[in-house]
Amino acid sequence: MIHPLQLLDQWRRSMIKWLPIKPQWERSAKAVAPEATEDWLLEPLNESEAMELFPHLEREKAILQYQKLRLQLRCDGERGFEQKTKNEFGR
Repeated sequence: MIHPLQLLDQWRRSMIKWLPIKPQWERSAKAVAPEATEDWLLEPLNESEAMELFPHLEREKAILQYQKLRLQLRCDGERGFEQKTKNEFGR
């Protein structure tokens, strides 16, 4: 026997498929990315921010970790510098 809430969810999902609009939560990261002038990931590196985020590391290592964090955020948000697999390089 199916739970009434599961039945309601199945019905709701089947009805949503018929709607001609695309729900807001299915937008791509590129569609919601900020303009280049407002993108904080494009700003120059801030050493003080790096030291505040990683106080347990030395200055150089904190900056390196901060750069890795920014790069990871760009990759996760599909905002450039995407990682390529070996197959994409033609190997």
